[in-house]
Amino acid sequence: MTHARTAPLSQALARKQGSDDAHSFIELTYFNLLWIFVVASVVGLIGETIVATVMDGFVKDRAGLVWGPFSPLYGLGAVLMTVALNDLKGRSRILLFTVAAVVGGALEFVAGWFWKNAFGIIAWSYIDRPLNFGGYTCVEMMVVWGLAGLAWMLVALPIVMRVIGLIPANWRTPLTVAMSAFLLVDVTVTLMSFNFWFERLSGAVPETPLQLFFANHYGNEWMDDRFQTMSMWTDLAKR
Repeated sequence: MTHARTAPLSQALARKQGSDDAHSFIELTYFNLLWIFVVASVVGLIGETIVATVMDGFVKDRAGLVWGPFSPLYGLGAVLMTVALNDLKGRSRILLFTVAAVVGGALEFVAGWFWKNAFGIIAWSYIDRPLNFGGYTCVEMMVVWGLAGLAWMLVALPIVMRVIGLIPANWRTPLTVAMSAFLLVDVTVTLMSFNFWFERLSGAVPETPLQLFFANHYGNEWMDDRFQTMSMWTDLAKR
């Protein structure tokens, strides 16, 4: 009697699981999202460097963190795109494009606003483009984000997931913990480096042990050399 009740329940759960999988691109686990961030940060940095080098005729360090070959905007964009579009598998390409355009435009707007208002940095500007939003993003770039989102979900993400799948099962937990800790420290040190860089350019003289540490290890020349595509104008910041 118990078996008769259990079998239909198991079948129903299996059908539900199969239905969910059919309408999702991937399983949204922390493991998957972390390594999507890492891969996209590295590949995005490489791609941007190659394109910019071809267009400009010279190489610039375009990294976004003090340590490692990471451009976190690409990593964050890939994660947001994946989360926002994951349950739209099988839906129309127009819907995928529209959601990706909004997500990408919002990310670019928030990131541009943050850099300018927190540190007086204008990492990019679309102020001369029609239909721009405060110069932080524009409709033209939102179209690019929409196309990028489509390409990411339909072409790139399956490849990335196959690469992530190569990590041996018994290595996944220690590697994920180690990478999480490293990125947490990397992001923290990066933000602190920008903060003390801002203070020095604003005329503050390093006095505290922490200020002196960053002045010695991540001084103005070091920051200029590491973040070659970023210039800081302290009078633009709202702080």
